[in-house]
Amino acid sequence: MTDFGGSSLAWCRTGDHLVFLDLASDRYFRLPREWERRCLIRLAEGDAASWHQPDILPRPEDWSPARAASPARETGDFRLNAVARALWVQRRIERRISSGAFLPVLKDLRSARTRCEAPNEELSEAGRVMVRAFEQARLLRSAADRCLARSIALAGCLTADHDACHVVLGVTSLPFSAHCWAQKGEVVLNDSFEEVQRYTPILVV
Repeated sequence: MTDFGGSSLAWCRTGDHLVFLDLASDRYFRLPREWERRCLIRLAEGDAASWHQPDILPRPEDWSPARAASPARETGDFRLNAVARALWVQRRIERRISSGAFLPVLKDLRSARTRCEAPNEELSEAGRVMVRAFEQARLLRSAADRCLARSIALAGCLTADHDACHVVLGVTSLPFSAHCWAQKGEVVLNDSFEEVQRYTPILVV
């Protein structure tokens, strides 16, 4: 099934549909119904995976689906310096994405994670403070329609503190919806477990 992909194309099966993400043009799309039906038949007949990530951003071998949400979102004091950092980094990521630099932002995040020496296996105290700060930042600036920038910003802050984590983009169909969250191991850091369960991962960075 990966023969339908270009160098920037990711896809996954969600429900009875295939959803594609073209990283080069930052857009989701689906195939015409007859093409999709033929592809689904090929998937059912073979032993191919039900998802594909391009070589420029392959799916990390150490990633596994989420099983819980981090309690750090709901516990901890209000720390102004951490909240200010969360807001500033998120705005910087938003500006980069709005300028059309979606793929370079993801590549930079992957590179930073790769360079992270001896990352903490469990979320450190500093990491828990940062997760809580991003949650508290929602009180000062709405998180609506900002899940991508928020998740990338959180992952960037954590990676800088040796708490490297993954950013996961997920999709649903009928109706189509896309979502994004940060995840360390099998723990969701900036959303509820119930919410992310609604989505099928299409890209893991």
